[in-house]
Amino acid sequence: MKAFNSLKRRMQLLVSRAVVNVINDSLKTQNLQISILDDDTADDVERFQNYGHTSVPPAGSEAIVLSVGGMREHLVAVVVDNKATRLGSLKPGDSALYHMDGHHFLLTEDGVAEVTCRIFKVVADEVVFEARETQFAGNVSILGNSTTTGTSEAADHISGGISGKTHRHREHDGALTDEAQ
Repeated sequence: MKAFNSLKRRMQLLVSRAVVNVINDSLKTQNLQISILDDDTADDVERFQNYGHTSVPPAGSEAIVLSVGGMREHLVAVVVDNKATRLGSLKPGDSALYHMDGHHFLLTEDGVAEVTCRIFKVVADEVVFEARETQFAGNVSILGNSTTTGTSEAADHISGGISGKTHRHREHDGALTDEAQ
């Protein structure tokens, strides 16, 4: 009976809910301090995350922890979520990457990838847009040269309704310039 009680206790402790108190992200595997039940605190709980994605959840987040081998001395967190900051009201199939402050990247069922943020910064050696049409709402500042190229004779850069290809203007002496070639 004693062996059965020990096994029963290990089975009951195998999976638990916890609240995250402290996060240490400076190690190779993120470590958590968590509270389990009312007064049980565990330190150095490894948090496993999916390859290619990492996050630091805010204190107060909830976790699902496993007791490896049914032993409370060897806890691992396999899922951590925060109900207060999770991006909700998504449609079936939608997927999002989000921050507790509200900015997010959302993939929707109709093929839209939507980024909502204060500043969108791309750090790259080269950026290539392959789109039938690109629109900007608001001001555009170009810090450097701008080149317009095309594969047809109709390729042109139009700014403020003025063609860069066929624009003519008066020189200081009043003569008209030739069209750009």
